[in-house]
Amino acid sequence: MTAYYITHRTSEGDPEVMKLYSSKVNATIEKYGGTKIVRSGDIKIVEGDWDPDRMTIIAFPDMASLDRWYDSPEYAELKAMRHAVMTSNAVAVEGI
Repeated sequence: MTAYYITHRTSEGDPEVMKLYSSKVNATIEKYGGTKIVRSGDIKIVEGDWDPDRMTIIAFPDMASLDRWYDSPEYAELKAMRHAVMTSNAVAVEGI
């Protein structure tokens, strides 16, 4: 079953660091079968108490692929880089 990694940024972070992160992250996602299906700052809150300034949704073939990507050595350095300069929330969910 398809698994989705859904994250929303709650702070912008350092633009230069995030530019480097963005230039490298897609290759790690693709290596594990992932495809970005949403990446946008045009967000309309219709319910609840959210305050994201950017949302990204990445589809993976299954949860095992998503887990392999998230825990991979290729992504570890980028993940640490992102965590050092910005804050976000993320969930992983299986679905149709």
